Amino acid sequence: MPTGDPEPTAGEQTAEIVVTAQRRQERAADVPIAITAIDQTFIDNARLDDVKDLVTFTPGFSGNSDDSYIDGLAIRGITSNDYGIGGDPSIGIFKDGIYQGRTGSAVTSLFDLRGAEALRGPQGFLFGRNAISGAISLTTNKPQLSGTKGHAYLGLAQGARIELEAALNLLVSSEIAIRVAGFATRYDGWVDNAFTPDRNDRLMGGNKQAVRGSALFERGAVRATLIVEHERRRLDGTPYRASNADREVLDYVSEAIGESLVVRGGERDVDTDLMNPQDRGDITSFTALIDADLGFATLSSLTGYRGHRFFYSEDYDGTSLLLGNYKQRQHGTYASQELRLTSPDGGALTWSAGISGYRETVAARFENEAAEDLVCRVGYGYADCGELTQDLYGADYVPATAGVLVDVNDARSDNLGFSAFGDLNYRIAPRLHVGAGVRYSWDQKHFTLNVLPSASTLGNIWTFTYFTEGAIDATRHWSGGTPRVYARYAPSATVNLYASLTRGYKAGGFGSFTVDSPTTIIDFEAVPEGTTPDAFAPEKMWSREVGVKGTAFDRRVGFDLTGFSYTYRDLQTVFFDTKTRTQQVINVGRVNGHGIEGAISGQLGRNVDLIANVSWSHTRKSGDRECDLRDCGGLANPKWTSSGAATFHQPLADAEGYLRAEWSYQGRRRESFDWRGITRRPAATEVNLRLGYKADQRWEAVFYIENVLNQRYLRGAENGGDLTPANTWGVVQPRRIGAELRWRG
Repeated sequence: MPTGDPEPTAGEQTAEIVVTAQRRQERAADVPIAITAIDQTFIDNARLDDVKDLVTFTPGFSGNSDDSYIDGLAIRGITSNDYGIGGDPSIGIFKDGIYQGRTGSAVTSLFDLRGAEALRGPQGFLFGRNAISGAISLTTNKPQLSGTKGHAYLGLAQGARIELEAALNLLVSSEIAIRVAGFATRYDGWVDNAFTPDRNDRLMGGNKQAVRGSALFERGAVRATLIVEHERRRLDGTPYRASNADREVLDYVSEAIGESLVVRGGERDVDTDLMNPQDRGDITSFTALIDADLGFATLSSLTGYRGHRFFYSEDYDGTSLLLGNYKQRQHGTYASQELRLTSPDGGALTWSAGISGYRETVAARFENEAAEDLVCRVGYGYADCGELTQDLYGADYVPATAGVLVDVNDARSDNLGFSAFGDLNYRIAPRLHVGAGVRYSWDQKHFTLNVLPSASTLGNIWTFTYFTEGAIDATRHWSGGTPRVYARYAPSATVNLYASLTRGYKAGGFGSFTVDSPTTIIDFEAVPEGTTPDAFAPEKMWSREVGVKGTAFDRRVGFDLTGFSYTYRDLQTVFFDTKTRTQQVINVGRVNGHGIEGAISGQLGRNVDLIANVSWSHTRKSGDRECDLRDCGGLANPKWTSSGAATFHQPLADAEGYLRAEWSYQGRRRESFDWRGITRRPAATEVNLRLGYKADQRWEAVFYIENVLNQRYLRGAENGGDLTPANTWGVVQPRRIGAELRWRG
């Protein structure tokens, strides 16, 4: 975060902001990629909390949520909604060049950062695995050999919110420096539970603590940095609210239980039997970065190791009945190594080449809970569970502990992969650059699935209608190339035009909740011999992009306009089969998408800065399952989004006052391929105001009002179907007033 240097103006940021997306330092305006660069000052001022908050101010991004899941993050509509562990995310999240992994591991707090880069479109040729939709690259502040520096922040706000952040840079010798940074926050929730009217539940609260230590050694041509980080997350799981408009499901359930099922409370409350949803994680990482100048090139080594433990629980049916409570216990490790050579800058020809490899182990236990009497009455139409067990097994019914049926499946995925990459960039004329690059990736997954026999006398009749009599396993490997070619032309010193063609690829995987059997599976019995985990195929896409970037009005205003289109094949998506009552990961046919993204930043006058963006996209699918409703044809992304910030600065002797207004808008969107026409996430606009005072470039006081209009909109909606009603989730925090005191030295 800030180290005491004066904050640049928006015009200076526009002209000089530097990014490293192409493995070398370049002006953002010169990079032939759709990229949004967010510096440390913006992260501080906008109070971005964790990596998913970058979605708010990046065109083409959508799908933020207040939890540790990344399966809903979408770039240009492309996402991965598989919450199991046999697949991979469609977005790559990287910190200091190291891949951050999956749900439970990838989401960490934004503190003591130098900046962030959000890249749209497939980035596998640059970043490697799981960047088929795009990538987010975070860069932390590293130790400096320039002396003792640091900062400290304190924030207080409504909802018993308190935030603390501090960092200290220490010079040990002329060659060694260390940096220590820490972050902590806690806050109350804002969602009431009508199920417990006598309690002040205030769901969506939590607390987080994180610490990072780093050491720098620099001698001659060698620079080495070691980083150790740990984060502890204790949050509430996302609460769901079933829709009273889903009469198909609610009326059926009401008839089965003999009473009217009505979801109580207001639209922004919940009515859930799960009174303590949880989202808990512990993430530890070790990173070693070594650069050695060899003269003809820089040799870089990036070594990373991450370990995580994750627990999550939610009531996905969104009612006061115990019909669908979900728990996930997960732990895993991820180790990676990359070696690359990067040519010096400045010549007509620049290049880079390298190899990388990873090894990942992730294991999870999934539990689904339902009341046994509801399973018998609602699921099978029996008034008495004893009648059901007699009909199915000729056996007496013995109630389980607390009368709850618990379905359990264990999954483990051992993954490894290797890739080789290279790119060439050539200046064929003073203003014309061309380039080509390719990465070839090979991935292997050994997946193990164990669907346990039910401990209930009801047997496996709910989440699974079979069991596996021990673990079943399968091994698959996939490979693919991700080439990119581009041309960049600078008609003037302040304008760049570019066009690119890029291929995206993501490895296949296995479903965590389905099996592939050689013969018909007999209900309520063990699967046949030879049954294996259910595999799905890789994803592939071609993306075409044209853009113009530049500055105007004596470099005081920067602009960026991008047009894109893509063709996507074999999109991996979760599909709930109402006939078998199973969650499947399937490959849908073909998706076509196109859109326009624009951004502008700079000085509108002596005292006014502006940063703003807007995007429009349209997607259409074909070749998958039937759906004839009006908007079943596209991906789950809003057509229109916009965000930005305008700041008025007022000099005050040796100090400065400022008033900053931020906005974010996301249009309404559909939520699944087979939308039932009941729930959807409506359009929403959020506005924040911040009033600040800076003194001597060291002290800063900020008073803020977030969500000024008190818009309690929703993060998302679920399709529902069968015995699960359509529902909504993720009520955004209402209006909040707070203040921060910052010191930088």
